[in-house]
Amino acid sequence: MHSNVFVGVKPGFNYKQHSKKQHFLENVSSHAAGLPSNYDYVLLPITTPRYKEVVGQVFKEFQKQSKQNWRPLQVPEPQLQDICIPPFNVNNLDNDDTPSYIGLLSSWLELESRDSIVRDLGLKVLLNECRYARFVGINKLILAPPRDLSNLQLYGQMIYRLLQNPIIFAAPALTISISLPLYEDSDPLATWELWNTVRKLCEYHPSLTISLALPRTRTPSYVLNRWLAEPVSCLLVSSSIFASNQYDYPVLHKFNQSLILKFQKVNGDSQILGNELCVILHGMEKYANDVKGGESAYLEYINYLLKKGDKVLNSNGNRQFLLQEESRIMPPLKPHSDNLSNSTYLTFEKDLVKYDLYESAILEALQDLAPRASAKRPLVVLVAGAGRGPLVDRTFKILSMLFMDSKVSIIAIEKNPQAYLYLQKRNFDYWDNRVKLVKEDMTKWQINEPSERRIQVDLCISELLGSFGCNELSPECLWSIEKYHSHNDTIFIPRSYSSYIAPISSPLFYQKLLQTNCSLEAPWIVHRVPYCILSSRVNEVWRFEHPMSGKDVDQEENYGSTVKFSQSSLNEFKIKHRGEIHGFIGFFSANLYNNIFLSTLPNDSTVRLKFNEERLMHARQDESLIKKWNHTPNMNSWSPIIFPLKQPMSFVDDSELSVLMSRIHSDTEQKIWYEWSLESFIYLMLSNYGSAATATSMTIPRSIATEESKTSGRNQHYLATANQNSDNQIDLDQDIENEEEQGFLSNLETGWQSVQDIHGLSEAVRPGRLSSVNKPMFDLKTARALDSSNESPRHEDLEEDAPEIHVRVKTGVSTLHNVCGRVFSLPL
Repeated sequence: MHSNVFVGVKPGFNYKQHSKKQHFLENVSSHAAGLPSNYDYVLLPITTPRYKEVVGQVFKEFQKQSKQNWRPLQVPEPQLQDICIPPFNVNNLDNDDTPSYIGLLSSWLELESRDSIVRDLGLKVLLNECRYARFVGINKLILAPPRDLSNLQLYGQMIYRLLQNPIIFAAPALTISISLPLYEDSDPLATWELWNTVRKLCEYHPSLTISLALPRTRTPSYVLNRWLAEPVSCLLVSSSIFASNQYDYPVLHKFNQSLILKFQKVNGDSQILGNELCVILHGMEKYANDVKGGESAYLEYINYLLKKGDKVLNSNGNRQFLLQEESRIMPPLKPHSDNLSNSTYLTFEKDLVKYDLYESAILEALQDLAPRASAKRPLVVLVAGAGRGPLVDRTFKILSMLFMDSKVSIIAIEKNPQAYLYLQKRNFDYWDNRVKLVKEDMTKWQINEPSERRIQVDLCISELLGSFGCNELSPECLWSIEKYHSHNDTIFIPRSYSSYIAPISSPLFYQKLLQTNCSLEAPWIVHRVPYCILSSRVNEVWRFEHPMSGKDVDQEENYGSTVKFSQSSLNEFKIKHRGEIHGFIGFFSANLYNNIFLSTLPNDSTVRLKFNEERLMHARQDESLIKKWNHTPNMNSWSPIIFPLKQPMSFVDDSELSVLMSRIHSDTEQKIWYEWSLESFIYLMLSNYGSAATATSMTIPRSIATEESKTSGRNQHYLATANQNSDNQIDLDQDIENEEEQGFLSNLETGWQSVQDIHGLSEAVRPGRLSSVNKPMFDLKTARALDSSNESPRHEDLEEDAPEIHVRVKTGVSTLHNVCGRVFSLPL
């Protein structure tokens, strides 16, 4: 099975050395023909350096003439000798195995120039290259990053103008991918912040994606998780980050192997225009003589890694991966008011893990009830919301196992008339007509009958849980059973269920809602939509228990009551690393019976339990209200639910979020709905020193490094960085996990060098300019002193005993979403 992850190569061809007698296209084709055929794409520039010279000459003439007589700048389209990618198949490559092309847009353009004419020139060149790419059938183009971050808005403006051109929207749509390092050593989230700024300037355009250069050191988990939720279309793998094992074959570090596997698992689902991810190898010719097998060995290794990844994902029971389903956003089901389709029931019944857990819970409950069962007074088991009868099947199986067939009476209640027909057929074919079927809404069943004529149940089994636990009206439905049909000791399965939320970043989710004009005030069920949880903890917002009597009920005469179906929770989240919030993701966990639980929480979730007196008592024994949860293995009945924000909210490092989540039950309006809002804060430590207060928790400024690298040569740079005692600098020797990974090459490049190599920027540095080959693009050293121009005292010059004030400053607030259920509600 193809994993839908493709392999591409960038041929190591020197454009300046090609012979005038031999056509450029023939040189490129012959080099690519020398590689093995186990790759899908060839990465090539759209145009040659000759086109740059032609455009440069035209621009010079325009500048001379514009002084005398103004006229629009006309940029010529590339001619045959100006293109790198052939307009037709050459060298007998016209067969199905011919690799497709990915185009590199010109990297010599200055899209962020403060000169409007220079920017206009760059845009017209890009349009010419995009037109040619459209003609030859190229759908994916890679663009060089900006050179001057101080003009990032101008760069974003030009990209957005390019994306608004009709040639981008023609089917199939072109995608423009900006190449960046996966992370920068000096500030791991700096490149993400650059990308996020451009993406927001372009209003989350679906044709804008990202290409990431794999790092030379281990990636912090919070950085990798952030990128896994972004629209990454290409992974750029430089030969310089490979190792030579004991047999002199090239291999990757364990951390980069794991990184590729994680992107392979996402499988391109983070892109709105198709789930296609490509791993592109480049620079193979540089170290081909240092490893056995030459350039071909790199390709063989990447293909081996992807096949190995397929086996790992398949062996882990990842059914979503096997099915290759597309990402989807769906409205929550409303089974209480709507009748579910046969295909929906069928999908639910395929989740055997869920029903195995229910079977275990039913078995233990019936064993506990068995002593009071007899033929004269049989136990009454109610399956509430029976659907097509999967829980009835499991109950019959257990009764036969316990030899209790004659001591138990089974009732199945179902309001869906089509599902009721299915129950009738199964009752006749499989259950020997021993099940009493009731076609009625369980909230109205026998409520007008005298109490002595109502059926009383000993065990109530239901599967009314939604993706948020209570979002399919399980509390209301089961309360009706408890109020009218239960004893004091009636057992309910499930016994309790809790709802949880966490703030997330999910660009694809936000893009899809924008593209389909779906409401940003309604909750949505998301399937295979990548997201990144931004907080270190997931918060429990509320919990419902069954029976509710004595817990969430105000007792009244004759057992009448007003149940506290409405819930409200104010949640605090600590956010360590800056980012952007698109909404809150919801999960649930359920205690079916005794110690039998099911959970949709992600693996290794740290959960903060909701505070109440009972929990506080429990916490004093355990000394913590913090628990660890995992997802129930291989259970896929429920996909997460997301409560979106109408406007994504940005925040800085070390922020605090205050989230209001409410569940409103309105008897007067006969409906239930959810409301939510968000506030963000930062804490400032202010020194009360005259009128000038120094804040030590402000955003760190960023600028492009301009100093020349202090080290010369890759070997010296590697030794200098690998020995630094820093959290972000890791001694690679410590990461070698087996004997095969000994002997790593010392020709490591930074992520920016990898990007420069892709676009040929390292060769394009003009004489007299300072090279930034071994220098990070961002200079993020914290300036401890204030600008001297404002004549404020430096922090270190303040007296040690100066009074300090800690201030909680609000940095953002959202609107209250879905007020009064104006967009989404559940009818009672």
